[in-house]
Amino acid sequence: MLSVAESAQILQVSSTRVRALIKAGGLPAVKVGRAWCVREEDVLGRLSKRPKRGRPRASGAAAGGFRAENGLGCGTSGGEDLSQGADFSEKAHELYLSCKECFGSFPSSDLVEGARSHEEASFYMAVADFFLQQKQSRLVAEGVY
Repeated sequence: MLSVAESAQILQVSSTRVRALIKAGGLPAVKVGRAWCVREEDVLGRLSKRPKRGRPRASGAAAGGFRAENGLGCGTSGGEDLSQGADFSEKAHELYLSCKECFGSFPSSDLVEGARSHEEASFYMAVADFFLQQKQSRLVAEGVY
């Protein structure tokens, strides 16, 4: 858990801006006594979105929205159906193992900041979140929590 000041430092904004984000619902937080506490994952997630100043663009595609015609990125040029066959299954398994190795722990802020696109940073956060949830589930099953 991070304080408002620590969150502001990571996001490179003022503490007042962090409080405004919390009030507006743009940054989830819990109040502990008189202080707000923000999860580090939420701050890094906000950082990975790299919100721009001003009014957001109206169209989803212009704002970096997902386009389904891009395919899965498993060596295809798009349009090919890879959901069938052992080759796709093997590539998907290799992808899972690679992600598990890379994201066994939460990604550093350097990795998220160094992402080449918003989509790439979001991918890092989503994959890391998946493996974190898996670890939490194992700990709950073992009775640690």
